[in-house]
Amino acid sequence: MGTAFKFSGPEGLPRMIKRGENQTLDVTWFENNAAVIAPVASATFTLKQGATVLLDGVAATTFGGPTYSATYDLSGTVTQDLNFSDTMLEIWELTDALGTKVTARRSGHLVRSILYPMVTDSDLVARHARIDDIKPPTVPNFSPYIDLAWQMINRDLLKKGRRPELVLDSYALIDMHVYKSLELIFRDAITFVGDGRYSDLADRYAMSYVDEWEVVQFRYDRNQNDALEDGEREAAAPSIWLGEPPAGWAVVGYDDV
Repeated sequence: MGTAFKFSGPEGLPRMIKRGENQTLDVTWFENNAAVIAPVASATFTLKQGATVLLDGVAATTFGGPTYSATYDLSGTVTQDLNFSDTMLEIWELTDALGTKVTARRSGHLVRSILYPMVTDSDLVARHARIDDIKPPTVPNFSPYIDLAWQMINRDLLKKGRRPELVLDSYALIDMHVYKSLELIFRDAITFVGDGRYSDLADRYAMSYVDEWEVVQFRYDRNQNDALEDGEREAAAPSIWLGEPPAGWAVVGYDDV
């Protein structure tokens, strides 16, 4: 029996909880790739920041599916006085009508604001005027590819020690977002057209995406004061120095990332 959980918001990313704002959190319980249809009899919700317990086993609202298994309306008063961090943790305890219990966990960031994309279909058409010709008939626009590309960029930021919510120059990510979106589109086109020109284009944009990481820079709000300041421009991929860094370069430790 395969158990899985899904949460609202960008999939495959930490939950972004905006400090001091009311927010509805949710979880959906899947068994064997199908949402649980039988009613969840009870659910509790625990929220932590680091080792500090903010909410401890409070009752959540339960549903029979397939939309959500449980939700919790988080009041902004719970987070309004907390420091921004990437140490939030949700713990959901779900019990179905037969008494089966499961635990779902999702990590999260407490943020001032969320990093949003700046790419739409028009940016893709600007690169390939006839790209609509290869759009699958069941897809009204390219948003599924654009959304997936944005999730992948955010995951790559996290892998490189960058918290997405601290990137102040969202425009700096436009080119890599376009490259990754086009790679996904042309890669998908291969599945119903076959190798050939689309394969070449997919490989080309995959390489462009990798190359862009080596040159892109943005203002990174390391002191988390939501202001553009001198000295905050950083490379997307942090440099690793085996000796002394050049004069004037900030030395960043693991605790600073």
